[in-house]
Amino acid sequence: MSDRMRVQPFEDLLRWALGELKEKDAIFGIPRSLFHVPRADAPYRGEFVGHPLATPIGPAAGPHTQLAQNIVASWLCGGRFIELKTVQANDELQIPRPCIDMADEGYNVEWSQELKLDQSAGEYVKAWVLIHVLHHALGFPGPVGTVFNMSVGYDLEGIRSPRMAAFMDRLTDASPEIAELRRTLRRNFPRFAEIEIPSRITDNVTLSTMHGCPPDEIEKIGRHLLVERGLHTFVKLNPTLLGKEEVLGILHDRLGFREIAIPDRVFGHDLPYDRAVELITALDGVAGREGLTFGVKLSNTLAMANHKRTLPGDEVYMSGRALYPITMALFRRLAREFEGDLAVSYAGGADSVNVPTILACGARTVTAASDLLKPGGYARLGGWLENLEGAMRARRARNLDELAQNKLAALDRAAEEALAAPRYRKGYFPDGLPKVTSGLALFDCITAPCTEACPIGQDVPSYACRIARGAAGEALAGILNQNPLPGVTGYACPHPCERRCTRNNYEQAVGIRALKRFAVERGGAPVLPSPAPATGRKVAIVGSGPSGLSAAYFLSLSGVRVTVFEKDGEPGGMLRLAPPFRLPRSVVGADIQRIRDLGVEIVLDHPVAGPPEGLLDDGFAAVYVGCGFQGEAKLGIAGEEGEGVWGALSFLRAVAAGREPALGSPVVVIGGGNTAMDAARTAHRLTGQPVTVLYRRSRAEMPAEWEEVEDLLAEGNALLELVSPEHIVRRSGRVVGVACVRTTLGAPGPDGRRSPIPVPGSGFEVPAGAVLVAVGQRPEMGFLAGSRIQIGKDGRIAADPETGAAGPTRVYAGGDAVRGPATIVAACADGRRAAAAICREIGIPFRSWPAPRLTLSRDEMGRAKRARARILPRRSPAVLPRERRTGFDLVEATLGAEEARAEASRCVQCATFCDKCVEVCPNRSNLAYAVDPLRWALPVLACRHGTLVAVREEAFEVRQGRQIVHLDDLCNECGNCATFCVHNGKPYRDKPRLFLDEEAFARDAGPAFFIRHGSVRRREGGIESTLAVEEGGMMFEDPFVTVAFTPDIRVREQTLKQPFSGERSLRPAAEMLVLLRGVTGSLSFLIRGGADG
Repeated sequence: MSDRMRVQPFEDLLRWALGELKEKDAIFGIPRSLFHVPRADAPYRGEFVGHPLATPIGPAAGPHTQLAQNIVASWLCGGRFIELKTVQANDELQIPRPCIDMADEGYNVEWSQELKLDQSAGEYVKAWVLIHVLHHALGFPGPVGTVFNMSVGYDLEGIRSPRMAAFMDRLTDASPEIAELRRTLRRNFPRFAEIEIPSRITDNVTLSTMHGCPPDEIEKIGRHLLVERGLHTFVKLNPTLLGKEEVLGILHDRLGFREIAIPDRVFGHDLPYDRAVELITALDGVAGREGLTFGVKLSNTLAMANHKRTLPGDEVYMSGRALYPITMALFRRLAREFEGDLAVSYAGGADSVNVPTILACGARTVTAASDLLKPGGYARLGGWLENLEGAMRARRARNLDELAQNKLAALDRAAEEALAAPRYRKGYFPDGLPKVTSGLALFDCITAPCTEACPIGQDVPSYACRIARGAAGEALAGILNQNPLPGVTGYACPHPCERRCTRNNYEQAVGIRALKRFAVERGGAPVLPSPAPATGRKVAIVGSGPSGLSAAYFLSLSGVRVTVFEKDGEPGGMLRLAPPFRLPRSVVGADIQRIRDLGVEIVLDHPVAGPPEGLLDDGFAAVYVGCGFQGEAKLGIAGEEGEGVWGALSFLRAVAAGREPALGSPVVVIGGGNTAMDAARTAHRLTGQPVTVLYRRSRAEMPAEWEEVEDLLAEGNALLELVSPEHIVRRSGRVVGVACVRTTLGAPGPDGRRSPIPVPGSGFEVPAGAVLVAVGQRPEMGFLAGSRIQIGKDGRIAADPETGAAGPTRVYAGGDAVRGPATIVAACADGRRAAAAICREIGIPFRSWPAPRLTLSRDEMGRAKRARARILPRRSPAVLPRERRTGFDLVEATLGAEEARAEASRCVQCATFCDKCVEVCPNRSNLAYAVDPLRWALPVLACRHGTLVAVREEAFEVRQGRQIVHLDDLCNECGNCATFCVHNGKPYRDKPRLFLDEEAFARDAGPAFFIRHGSVRRREGGIESTLAVEEGGMMFEDPFVTVAFTPDIRVREQTLKQPFSGERSLRPAAEMLVLLRGVTGSLSFLIRGGADG
């Protein structure tokens, strides 16, 4: 594998662009629907150093401006101020790999160009001509309105060298090269041969200096660029100008990035603030005398110690959202220093949300690299312009000058807001990257991480799409296909799906649970499916909690007569204990009634006497044990027994039954799970007084859902972290307090959470009139006495995790009895899994609630692609204000119809297409292609006594119609696609590596592919093979065998070329055929030697 990019000929790039536009209505993987179409009346149109500038935004000097196609991609999406990749005289650099980490705040070790200086100039000239050609080809109105900004570094000797002088000469007068490219146009693309293309590509430059460059040298370079080169000049300044105390104060204290360490040398070597002011003043004077513009670029990246170790080396450069508050603080300080009379080009954590603010503060242009490296990629620039125009309209600003008319006041506000806004703080993305656990395969990688994270595999994108269409009833049918308790899970599910939602890459997850609730509330009464043919088989279920109800639901849908035995007088198990302000009883009842309507019989007040397998003797074909953990764990401390101390479950059970306990006040709850939160919020409502929750670890380790903790605190209750109870304090038998000791966290325990360690001498007392204990549940398995059901050392039933089989034949178990106290949706998954196993065991088909298959329309695909390139605020349901949370009224409302449709439209439809690696690659080295799903039976060959024989068959399947190919010529292995790939893989390594250059293919060790003239070659492990399409089929050949296939992939003839040991699979041939058909069918413009554009 190679980490060296290979530049592409101008003719090939233009043929690609025009061919893709014709065949796919896209260019370089970007669909036309995401192109920016310039408008004469756009309020953000302006000028830069005397040149028309159609938009004031664009890509920063970096990975998006190194290759010609990158620059064109930026331009297509709305970037008109193009900061070219910084170049220097020393172009023999080895950039370490990977070099980019954009998982959250950005880090890189990519500090200079990777191309030769001559190649860089060539790429910029090609990009300039391509932009002018495409402006014409796309029929865009008016002038091109695009400014190229040269970026040079890093010292005076290098910038004054003959090689750098020649580089700058080529960009200030590209007449010879443009003339040569015109000859290519006349020869192969004559309709573009005579369009106007200015020969002066740029007359402005940004000076980028290394950290530690002496101030006097910076000033000399600036004078050289202004006086000797005659260029409008901007000097890029480092964020270290603010000084160590302010920079670290912002990062550590205000933003919470306490893990970041910046060595003193970073500040000691950099330009000090006072000297920077002198330098700016001096160079501004020089520029004025020369009739040129001088300004500053704010800001450079921030050098720091490599604390994450995801990138090589000891030092990294930080960018992105954590840099924004620092850069804005520097912007404010310099603007005040120069009383607003300072030209500023901005880059430092810019994105679509803050770009209107930055321009209102007086910046002339705004660029970014980090934001464009996130999912959505270049197309994110469209959101920048939409938000900018919206802000200008709201402020009635007719142009950018009017937007920035109060720029110093705006800067004061913006700098303060940057320090306070949650979106720039460390914890804004608490769930990390939305990844799944699987590796990345050659084909079939489309995976919705929300569905993978859901224990029942709920097809979230499907029901979100149907809600967006306004079809709540169809959405509900889709939910019922996998979910027996849609109402309950629409209110009380901990939604692990949301923690893996792709929108976590942007701002916040889609409100998946809220959408499910909307579908249930607005989807109407679902029509019961036609009953399955009666099988005559009966199954008994012990327990009517979520697990038992789930098994009953799916078994009944499959034609089984189900009887549920419930020991209590109401069905639902632990569901009945959820407080109604969170889960209304009517919702639980509706879900259970739907299951009853399927024909399920629920026998109440009927504890099972004797071993559950005894039910097999009563005519039941199978038994499922789905009871929960009914017992409550004890603290095991003095004073726990007696009046005033309740188990949280007993307390909630009494409240649910209408027997409100007489609680003393204040109430203290001990524990950190969801049961503790329910108990505390319920006690608050009963007593009218704040409740204190004690937890022995930190909030980060609490097993309760973060929303439950937020609601606890929002209602005025208190949480004491790192506190462990030592004994209950009683006076005259009455509870008066809890004696506690403070704790610190030690090494992680078996569950991965750090163990609490008491701090000696830290004891204190928390006042209490009643104590609710919520430290866990324990199994009550007395009913299994004499049973052959296996019990593990932990007291739980030892059931097979794949089937739920619990020991005796046709006896199954799931839910809390097997896994311990867990979530509703996990229990539902156990019930479904066991129901499927029971159906297999008794020989009947397993059925689900019928749901129509979803296919996205072309418009819906377009809307999803647009949603992938926009930051879209989440629509959250209304909640009761705190002052009204005095009773048990429902706290969270259901989304309205328009709110639900808007929220559902935020879903980016990961189950239909992913394309993250396509979007985030700055070099356009990953592309999607189309194939027809297929399944083939391939012979496995062996050499027997000098003869080739088929010894067995193996299945080969491609399930998905959309696949990814990697163009190795364009890749530098920066690692960005691996960061955002939903799988644990690297697209640049794991996807088919297609070479455009035959010589590069021949040098590569593989795995590598090369396509030309109806054939595909493959190199892997030092072996090259070929598959060629011939009349009447295909011919596959490697050093050992030749195999002729019919068009439907049956072996017509096979020949042994040389003996081999073991077996030889024909899977490589099938993979080559899939790639050949896909690329030639949907990416034919990549194959050199095709038709002219």
